[in-house]
Amino acid sequence: MVFILSRKHWLNMISVAALLTAGCDKHSAEVTSPAVKPVKLFLVQGFGKGLLRHFPSKVSASEEAELAFRIPGLLNNFTANEGDDVLKGQILAHLDDRDARNELRDREANYKLSKNEFDRAQSLLKKSVISQAGYDLSKAKLESAKAVLEIAKNNLEYSTLKAPFNGRIAKTAVSNYQQVQAQQVVLVLQGSDMIDVAIQMPGSILAHVNKSSIDQGYKPTVVFPSASEKSYPLTYKGHSTQVTAGTQSYEVVFSLPVPEDLNVLPGMSATVIIDLSKVIKESQRGNYMLVPLSAIASDDSTNKTVVWRFDEQASSVKPVEVLIGRITESGVQIVSGLNLGDKIVSAGISRLTEGMKVKPLRKERGL
Repeated sequence: MVFILSRKHWLNMISVAALLTAGCDKHSAEVTSPAVKPVKLFLVQGFGKGLLRHFPSKVSASEEAELAFRIPGLLNNFTANEGDDVLKGQILAHLDDRDARNELRDREANYKLSKNEFDRAQSLLKKSVISQAGYDLSKAKLESAKAVLEIAKNNLEYSTLKAPFNGRIAKTAVSNYQQVQAQQVVLVLQGSDMIDVAIQMPGSILAHVNKSSIDQGYKPTVVFPSASEKSYPLTYKGHSTQVTAGTQSYEVVFSLPVPEDLNVLPGMSATVIIDLSKVIKESQRGNYMLVPLSAIASDDSTNKTVVWRFDEQASSVKPVEVLIGRITESGVQIVSGLNLGDKIVSAGISRLTEGMKVKPLRKERGL
């Protein structure tokens, strides 16, 4: 059987075929077009032009004390729990004090007897009834009885353990009704009003920091991972003058009040942000820029040192020759070849070619 198609049917079939062919051509074009490479960018800044440095840090308690009794005894009143907040002077633990009280009563009676004997000796000496030696002996007994009485009073007081400052119980080391020895750690108390954050600062930076170079109105800030959108001002507390073992860095400690809107505990991680232009004199900053070592490449064909600069208009990269200075822990010093505000590729530069189309991997940030 032979089917004869009308002119209208032929036109419809040709239209469908054309659409299918166009779709295939478009797909082929998409496959063969070069992919735009994502790259990590670095914003070039001058050493003293609002340069921010981010230092990883650890949180610790500003105050911490291992509390222990001065005398041995049976612990019969210990209800403190880890995490409890306590006030200065609050009783934290108590020893069985029956022996201490009995000893105190005995020492009080002995002191009273010695006092009466001394008073009689003093009266008799005035009447020349006893010798000076007899009087001196009575006086020595009184002084000895007084000293022993003070020891008994102290021992009774030492049977009670009190909080030396406002804080939080970080750790308990004993249980109730346990026999404890003198100076045996009972609990660890950490201050609850202030916390410290410590960073490791390279010696190359710390060498240029002194009291005269610091902007007295400036305060570094700290950011905690659980609330990265908010920063807290810091106060300088102190720094070590000995290098940290295995590094060329020194520990610098800052403090801040415990945030009321965030539960920050010792041992947590944080990031301290410091504007180096606020702590180092302009004359000591050097006429150079700092870039990551990973941004530096060597052109073997020309024996030149280059970085790959990003062209925002063309969304492409090109190699730029630079003159480098010292290589430090903070980065590589660029003496010439770059301008402030330039954006350079800071990772994966071995796969770049001149004019290659790229796109920023994420928002660039200075060293």
